[in-house]
Amino acid sequence: MVSKLFILSGLLFVFSCQQPDKQESVADLPIEEGEVVIDTQMVEYLFPPGKDILTGGDGAISIPIDHTKSFWIWGDFFLGEINDNQRAESSPFIMGNVWQLLDGESVKTITGGSIKKPESLLKTESVDGYPAVLWPMHGFVKNNIVHVFMSTIVQTGTGAWDFYWHSTVYYRLNLPDLSIIDKQELLTREQTNAHFGFGVTEHDGFYYIYGSNPQEDFTAGLHVARARLVNDKLQNWEYFDNNNWATNAKESKPLEGIDIPVSEQFSVFKHEDKFILLTQDRFRPDIYTFIADTPVGPWTNKNNIYKIPEGEDTTLFTYNAMAHPQYGPEDKLLVSYCVNAKHIPDLYTDVSIYRPRFFWISINIR
Repeated sequence: MVSKLFILSGLLFVFSCQQPDKQESVADLPIEEGEVVIDTQMVEYLFPPGKDILTGGDGAISIPIDHTKSFWIWGDFFLGEINDNQRAESSPFIMGNVWQLLDGESVKTITGGSIKKPESLLKTESVDGYPAVLWPMHGFVKNNIVHVFMSTIVQTGTGAWDFYWHSTVYYRLNLPDLSIIDKQELLTREQTNAHFGFGVTEHDGFYYIYGSNPQEDFTAGLHVARARLVNDKLQNWEYFDNNNWATNAKESKPLEGIDIPVSEQFSVFKHEDKFILLTQDRFRPDIYTFIADTPVGPWTNKNNIYKIPEGEDTTLFTYNAMAHPQYGPEDKLLVSYCVNAKHIPDLYTDVSIYRPRFFWISINIR
């Protein structure tokens, strides 16, 4: 695979604002099959200089609002101010979810709480006596309502891995203030083997919602549910068992054709008349795409589109690649992945670590 480095100043602003006089030059950017164009501008848009704003985080989940604006939702995150690529030890670190509204080059950070005491925007109660947070999944915007899925994560200790997935919660929020209309606990870990809430895709009157199901043998298949939007709310849920649709989520089965462990976060989206799955291998620094003719597969055309260079750094780990198809012309795709440090103090001495990386690829349906 050939990798190219471009400093794409203003490129994403051109995409999101759909400026006809500049779109032609962007579309002519040479990205041939197998090539990767590294993007540096999106990080500058999402993490600009300033005080009391987002300075680092993971997740990097984008939900388009219209052709100029998108929400970006982050999991655990830092707020505050940056000096010489370092953050103060007093910088607020918050577990949960923070939102951004990105409109061209302008970004607004949206949290709960106050400037002096920021909190996760959406919060939850404790579970079985343990503190819990809501980690973001995916969603969509329709009729001035934000439909978004959240993972309830229960913290059982103080260690980095002392937590477990408890449930998927479906929220409906008002635009533009993100006030809560209602919420619904869709499925708990006793009711499903899959963490439904990613890759939300509309097709033929249904919304398809995907989830992975990590197993003790280090496999993680891709599952899919679907629902209809009735009176502006997802209802009549069904789960695919590789032959039929069932109303019991326990009957869901892994979709055919995927031979790698699907990441906790991933993307499924429509391109032309095909469906594309983009996922990082859950345990390796490799990003893949698969293609299907239907939203339930079977999935074919496995393609290792990128080997993450930070995967060679023993002080870092990478995870949760995502696609952001709303930002590119039809033949190009913006992709992100998360990076974190194995040694927590490194997040304070080098701010750039705990920020996603972005790159562009060509979309070649074959």
